This record gives sequence, C-alpha cells and structure tokens, in this order.
Amino acid sequence: MIRRLSLACLVAACGGETTPPPACDVDACAAEGKLCEADACIDPWRFGSPAWSRCEGDPHATPESLATKAAAYDARILGLHIHPEMPWVLDAALVAGTNPETATVQDVAAWRSGENDGLWSALALASQAYRYAVTRDPAARDTLAKLLDGERLRMRITGVPGLFTRQLIPPGIAGLACPTDPALYVPSPDKRGNKWVRIDPNGCAAVADTTGVFTATSHCGLTEFASWCFLDNISQDEYIGHVFALGAVARLVDDPALQAEAVDMLRQVGEHLAANDMAFVDWDGRLTQWGKVYPGADGDTPGYLAILGLSFAATAATGTGDPALATSYRQLAWDGYFDQISQWTGPDGCGANWNNLSMLTASFHHLIWNDPARRAPLQAVFERELVEPGVTRGILAEHNAWYDIMWAAQKPLGPGTDGPAFDAVEDAVCQLRQFPRSNHVVARDTTSAPEVCTGRQGESLALAAFEVADRGAATYIWWGNPYIRSVSTEDPTLVNNPAGYLLPYWMARYYGFVSAEQ
Repeated sequence: MIRRLSLACLVAACGGETTPPPACDVDACAAEGKLCEADACIDPWRFGSPAWSRCEGDPHATPESLATKAAAYDARILGLHIHPEMPWVLDAALVAGTNPETATVQDVAAWRSGENDGLWSALALASQAYRYAVTRDPAARDTLAKLLDGERLRMRITGVPGLFTRQLIPPGIAGLACPTDPALYVPSPDKRGNKWVRIDPNGCAAVADTTGVFTATSHCGLTEFASWCFLDNISQDEYIGHVFALGAVARLVDDPALQAEAVDMLRQVGEHLAANDMAFVDWDGRLTQWGKVYPGADGDTPGYLAILGLSFAATAATGTGDPALATSYRQLAWDGYFDQISQWTGPDGCGANWNNLSMLTASFHHLIWNDPARRAPLQAVFERELVEPGVTRGILAEHNAWYDIMWAAQKPLGPGTDGPAFDAVEDAVCQLRQFPRSNHVVARDTTSAPEVCTGRQGESLALAAFEVADRGAATYIWWGNPYIRSVSTEDPTLVNNPAGYLLPYWMARYYGFVSAEQ
C-alpha cells in the first residue's frame, strides 16, 4: 500500500494537479542555435513567422521572376562556365556575335582564369549547396558533384592535405594554357607574391631558376597531374570561399556521398590548421604570405584575424563532428581580441578594404552558425563592427544582397530583440530583382555622382552606394566596393560567373526570405 501511494504521489503530486512539463526547453534550443516558439525549437529567422518584402514596383527590376532568373543561371553553371575537363567555374570570353544568354561551352573562345579562381568557383559551389537543401533537385546534385570534384583536384594537385591552390591549369585546353615565361616559375625568396609551379612528367613539382632553366624538386607523387601547372601562395580570401562552401555542403546536403566529400576536405583543412598553428603551409614547406589566421600575424588587425581563424576552425569542427578538431577549436581562446577588429579607416570609412569586409561578414555568418554557445556575443560584435560601425558605409548601406541576407539570418532575434531585419531583406530582394538576367559586361557610367572621398588605392568614391542596376558586371559583384565611380563599355562576349545571383538567391530561399513563386 505504501509503495502504491508513493507511485501515485509521483504522478499526481500527492493530491495536487499534475504540472505539465515545459512546452519547450529554452536552453536546449539555444544549444542548437534555435529559439522556442510554442512547443518546438525553431530557426531564429522563422520566429514569429515574419512576412518578408517582395520589393514590388521597383522600376529597375528585370521583368522575369526571381525563380526564372535563377533557373537560367543555374543551367549556365554546367552549360557555359565549366569546361568538361575543368570541373570548376570560370568566367568566359565568347566567340564574337554569340548571344550571352544562350551561349554554351562550345561558344567559348577563351577561359578567363585568374589568381582567385578558387574563391569564385567555391562561391558557386556554395550556391548549389543551398539550392539542393531547398529543392533536392537532381540537377543541383549533378552540379554539386561536378564542383566537388573540382575542389578535390584543387587540393590534390598541391600534394599537401588541406592545402588548396589558387589556380590550376591542365594541358590541352583550347583557350587556356600554362604561362610560358620561365620567370613566373622562379620561387620568391621571401614568399611574397604568387608563383607558378609546373608538374613534370615524373609527377614532381618543378620550378625555374633566374636563367630560365627548370629543375624538379623533391615534392613528387603527382603523376596524375603531369604537365599541369598551379599557382602557389594561397591566401585567406581563397579559403573564405572554400570553407564557406564546404561548410554549407556538410551542413545542408543530406546526400551521403556528397556530404562525405565535403566533410573529408573540411577535415583536412581543419587538421592542417591545427597542425600548423592556424596557418597554411605551402607545398614548399614555407608559410603562405597571407594564409595566417591567428591574432598577431602580419597583414591585419588581431580581431579580424581572430574572427577568420575561429570561423575556419569552428566550421571544420562542426562540419566533421571530429572530437579532436572540436578540442582544437575550443583551445582558441581569442574572444579578448573582438574589440580589435578596426576595419573602417579614412574619412567616413572610405579607406576600408572591401575585400576584408566580405571575408569578415562571411566568417561571422559561419561562425555564428557553427558555434551556438558564442551566438550572443558574436552577434553583438557583428553588429558593432559591420552593421552599425559608426560610419555611414556599414554593410547594410551598401545595397549588397549577400551581406543583407547573412545579417538577417544571424542577427539577434526572438523575445527581447528589435525583431527581424525587414529592411535588410527588402534591400536584398530589390537587388536580386535588379540583377541582370545575363552577367556579361554592360555599359554603365556612375561618374555623374560627385566624388566625396577616395579609397585606400585612390579609387574615386561617391557618397551613396550604387544599386546593382547602376553598377557594371563583375565576377562576384558583392565582393567589391559599391561606392566606386566608374565607366564600363558594353561587351557581350565577356560573361562572368553566375554565383553573384545564385548564392544570395538560394540563401534567401533557404532562410525563407524569398518564396518559390517569386
């Protein structure tokens, strides 16, 4: 009888009403980077079911829907921008007279390859990760598989696990070839400047001396790349693209084979950084010039480097689920540097490095995404340093759809906050609606706006950022300075990478800022 009474007390609180358990565990949700709403954990950007702007009536918008524009650009990744033997995205120079909206690989006269190929191709890869997460479209899977093959080649050719190359060129490609000047293959004595490396027939890296004579090094085992060449001395900006893309695939793509590819490369990146004190060591055993991501390294402020390094390490640790990488990440006690980011220099921030602003914004997005425990303090730093930095040129004043979306997804939301980033999302949608349906070089003149200051490299800058409809085409328009006064001449034969439209579009779809019917 006593035992039966005790059990009854447990169930009925000894005569009182049963107290229902909490509908939602706030702390458990927060540990996942989510918020409680009703009886479930939800993503913060969905809290309160916000109704987002559709940017109706924008006079600069193109006539087709956002979805129609995306479908055209998605098709062009494989159809135009990837050579069958080069599974990465490149800008293309077309045969004269070709329609840039209908051009295919067969219409390419030359491939416009450069030292940031890895960054730009990785951003296209990231767009397809978000696309697949939203649609599960087999075509998105095919594009992802192709681009992940390219990522793998970009790492394998260096012969160093976790080390990507900036640029790689296979033999026998019409419209693209390795440089012929031996001076470009002479190693830099102080590792300043990017140098080419040739893979000889025996699979060894070969470099030239000052007389132009090539000699094989002891860095061998690369027979699959015989007669290829690659550009060394990879930097932070290249890795921003790779980590952003691979982190997105690892988190969003539930296809086991594709996810395994991304996780394996993320693990190699994380292990490389952990083994080399948060720096990238090149194929020749020397530290890369701009591949150091720890406070105190040359080249930038301690806080800026702390955010980049933490983001790389957190994305690798979370994306792989590797306990060793998680331990390495936790050992980076760099929060004390968050007040030393300092990116806005010159009058009203005119001297800022917009390359850094892109790297920093992308790093904040993935760091907050991958470290829920640090979410609140990181959000505060993100807002203080980039959104409300004390100058008029903060990232939300730049008509930059990518920045808008990354902030809207990661800003403080839920009870006790000022609510969703409605204005940022509206600006992002407007810029996507304005984005041209072909990313070829167009005629634009923004010099009618008066100059108010000059940039860090002498660029003439206007007071207000130019919208996409007024700016010239670019490989990835969101990476550049939107205040530059410039003139461009129409050239439909020069067609840029489609990631400029696709990455912010598919991120906006994933976060629910844009619907399928828009």
